[in-house]
Amino acid sequence: MVTVKVGVTGVISVVVILIGVFLAWLEYGTTGEEEYWRMATAAVQTDEEFLATNQSAFMVGATGETGKHILEELTNRKIFQTVTLIGRREVKYDGEKYQSIVQKVVDFDNLDSHAEVFKDHDVGFICLGARAGSAGVTSNLPALRKVDHDYVVKSAELAKLGGCRHLVLLSAMKASKDASHPYSKIKGEVEEEAKALGFDRLSIFQPAVIMVDRKDETRVGEWFLKKALAPVAFFFPTALTVPIATLARAMVNTVLTPKDKDVEVLDNKAIHRMGGKK
Repeated sequence: MVTVKVGVTGVISVVVILIGVFLAWLEYGTTGEEEYWRMATAAVQTDEEFLATNQSAFMVGATGETGKHILEELTNRKIFQTVTLIGRREVKYDGEKYQSIVQKVVDFDNLDSHAEVFKDHDVGFICLGARAGSAGVTSNLPALRKVDHDYVVKSAELAKLGGCRHLVLLSAMKASKDASHPYSKIKGEVEEEAKALGFDRLSIFQPAVIMVDRKDETRVGEWFLKKALAPVAFFFPTALTVPIATLARAMVNTVLTPKDKDVEVLDNKAIHRMGGKK
């Protein structure tokens, strides 16, 4: 039995590697390399220079894995005067670096009554949503749509009305309003509705599989996927995966990067480039 298990795992790993090779070939062969280098090498303000502009930010989704890492980036680098965390409950943060954090508790089913918490922020980070691989995500579409679409779009609407100029939105790879998969379709619909709001700048992030080590929970499916993708991540790091720390750093770094267009969509390769900056 053990031999059979190892054999099956080996075959699966080989298949995954071959898929990664193919995707990497497509990625490097068909994507405009100049566009990625432009985004990655654009003149970036230093953290100190940006702090001197006296801007504030809000974040929706700070208790999720990506949100936690973005918060660490923000509190470690101290680029905003204040960071307002908008969520269902307050979270205890210990340490001097969290002194610039303000927490606002809201009812996401009645966000219009909390419009004031979205006012007077220069930058907004929205990274709220379920994981594509979570159990039951596609089996409960109403719940998925409520969180990944309704809450996100309403937050973006209130942010725009409140004066937010730059929205940084976490989406997903292959997001499209015309997608057949419900998760990708919902993410694509959110992107289109966010574009229609007319932010001065909208940065949409479309990561592939986010690689993260969860200390407080174990999911067999995620564990297996991470192990299977490990060889691809090693040989072709931008093809199918992105470390969560790289994603969070990229989402923060884009704020310090000069605006080139009103709407910018960063796919997995661009996220690696942007997240590689310190």
